[in-house]
Amino acid sequence: MTSNGPELPAQPEPAPQDPAPQGSPPPQQWAWAQQAPVQVQTVETEPLEYHRLLRGMQGYRWWKPLLLLLLSGVYFGVFTVAVTLLFMPVVMFLDPSYLTDVATGASEMIDTQRPVSVALSMVSIIIMIPAVLLAMLSLGIRPVGRVWSVATRIRWGLLARLFAAAVLSVVVMNGVGIGIQFLTDPSAGAMVAGPAADFDASAALWSLLLIVLLVPFQATAEEVVFRGLFMQVLGSWLKNPWFAILIPTVGFAAAHIYDIWGLAAVGLMGGVAAWLTWRTGGLEAAIAIHVVNNLIAFGLMTAAVGGETAQTADGGSISGVIGEIAGLALFIWLTLRICARGRHGRTRIDLVQQAVPAWQPAAPTVPGVQHG
Repeated sequence: MTSNGPELPAQPEPAPQDPAPQGSPPPQQWAWAQQAPVQVQTVETEPLEYHRLLRGMQGYRWWKPLLLLLLSGVYFGVFTVAVTLLFMPVVMFLDPSYLTDVATGASEMIDTQRPVSVALSMVSIIIMIPAVLLAMLSLGIRPVGRVWSVATRIRWGLLARLFAAAVLSVVVMNGVGIGIQFLTDPSAGAMVAGPAADFDASAALWSLLLIVLLVPFQATAEEVVFRGLFMQVLGSWLKNPWFAILIPTVGFAAAHIYDIWGLAAVGLMGGVAAWLTWRTGGLEAAIAIHVVNNLIAFGLMTAAVGGETAQTADGGSISGVIGEIAGLALFIWLTLRICARGRHGRTRIDLVQQAVPAWQPAAPTVPGVQHG
């Protein structure tokens, strides 16, 4: 007889399992799928206008532009202390009574008869450029050139052509203003009166040299802050460009100590500069008109045209505002023509990296639809 061995107990049948969701990995792969590393993809941003360029930074978060603003202020404060410490010995050696005269009101902050005042005032503004750029670098905002234009650099060819347009526009601006003042006030001939008897030609020449060397950087620094940093911080939160144009313009005017007509002129200049920055995609137009305007204004002041060698609070007039309107209208027209001929871009598309899961479920199939 043959024996088949002991009878084995019956094995229970396996319980039915729910089918895996369509498009899911097999059950044995669930643990792997949940622990898989994320996948990094490079994607394009939407086309960004100048005031929105901070939205193209890697890892943008709403608070980063605010931190950029605060950090720029911190660096500016540090640089201001450094400049003060460096300049104090020079001021005390070359013009020891300057600080006392400013404190008592006997002298203006900028007086072209006191060259040290020109140097100190200009450098105190110029340091805003490295403050902003260093803040961008500290926060990992690359490229930092996005503060200049949508091309992430100064478009030098465009800037050169806009300088020529700015010279013509500022000549018209001053010509119209002086002409209207003569028509409305025949006694305005004192505007072109010669300097006072105690006029120091040597001091004026030193001031003129400092003005030619430093004003391009001083005007550019103001544009980097008011038409660059402030516009882009606001534009990162508010898409409508008018918020980024008007709010910094009010701040720019408030930063100057003038009478009502002087503030109107500064506000008008700032508003046009901000609008052209948005319209042209960069700071070139704003820099050009600001530099040329300041060079001529400070140059006339150095020569004591109008009898004043210092920057005073009551230097504005309605005729000056009318002249500025005429000159800025011409500059807007010339700028738009130059930009149209040069076909300069107004927007930028940035490439940013974003993390996505390494496994993506397949698209659900629809009965009757073939997926190729």
